[in-house]
Amino acid sequence: MGNIIGKSSTIIIILLVALVAAVIFMPKIGQFFLNFRGETVTIADASARGTPGSNGTRDVKIVTILGRDGIPAILEPEFGSRGAGDQMRPEERVIGVSINGDSRAYPLNMLSRHEIVNDTVGGKPIAVTW
Repeated sequence: MGNIIGKSSTIIIILLVALVAAVIFMPKIGQFFLNFRGETVTIADASARGTPGSNGTRDVKIVTILGRDGIPAILEPEFGSRGAGDQMRPEERVIGVSINGDSRAYPLNMLSRHEIVNDTVGGKPIAVTW
């Protein structure tokens, strides 16, 4: 019985040390991988034109955190009816669209998670973005 308790204590100590090491080093590891995926681009910098030795440009690094299609679009939105119990709250912020007498309300809290909705309103295809 004592042998099992001794092994359990050793495993717990190793896990705690690993957890502390992860907390200390994880930001540095994450920053390394973000820098690894970065791309340097040159942009025009009007403020640098008067600086001696400057050619009026500046190098900036663009880091891609999400890959292509990292945030999925809503392709077939579903809407509740006025009589249904799933109505939005009166204070909820929305982007409203009305075309040819057909109206839609797209809640900003939903758009913050998806950023784009492809829909048809009043017979016209639209893209609602946030």
